[in-house]
Amino acid sequence: MPSYVVTGTSRGLGLHEFIAGHTHKNVHVIEADSKDARALRVNLKNAADTVSKITGGTLDVLINNAALMDYERVDLTLDAFPDAETLEADLMLFFQTNTIGPIHTINAFLPLLLAGTTKKCLTISTTAGSPKVANATNFTTYGGYGISKAALNLAIAKYASRFRDDGVVFLAVTPGMVKTMPGTEEEVNKALEPLVEKFRKRYPHFEGPITVERSVRDILVLLDRAGIADSGKFTHRDGRDGDSI
Repeated sequence: MPSYVVTGTSRGLGLHEFIAGHTHKNVHVIEADSKDARALRVNLKNAADTVSKITGGTLDVLINNAALMDYERVDLTLDAFPDAETLEADLMLFFQTNTIGPIHTINAFLPLLLAGTTKKCLTISTTAGSPKVANATNFTTYGGYGISKAALNLAIAKYASRFRDDGVVFLAVTPGMVKTMPGTEEEVNKALEPLVEKFRKRYPHFEGPITVERSVRDILVLLDRAGIADSGKFTHRDGRDGDSI
């Protein structure tokens, strides 16, 4: 049976609340999160060591799902922050969490991936990190989030180039506008409505908000069919170019 590591399981796409009543013994929760950079590296090393003991020193699939998205100032444009210090602090927080964090995670689990059979690493990204989409839709907010994810996309391409000859597939995948925020169906749809309208002005076919279940299902299908020729791509969960909506 293939082995998987999924990061960011406390909410959203990776939510692990079901484990409390899970009857199977092959699902394990390992704490690795930390806001301190050094502690994070130590925790990731310990997590990788724990996984290694469980799997016998191998790992088939790493799904990099952990990220920071919502924050009190995400709706500000880059020129609208109260001061330069606040802007810089926010940008660094997003970069530390969404770019450096996944890089440390990949490095921690790389030895296990290289020893595995499937050898796939899928990292959750976003069209908010696409300059093409930002220009086409006038999407001016979520600056720190988008910038950090754009940097992450390039990092994934770097890993793909580095480990292509070793047969490791690296993908940056946008999961769609997924309903992960708390609230009723009506509340979530209302909160996302302004963004949906903005995107549909440029992309009338934009699908809008989707359920976690649908997004995860499509991502797993993409993961299953992805091969070494796809490594390094920034793509939608259905295989389309990530620089589109």
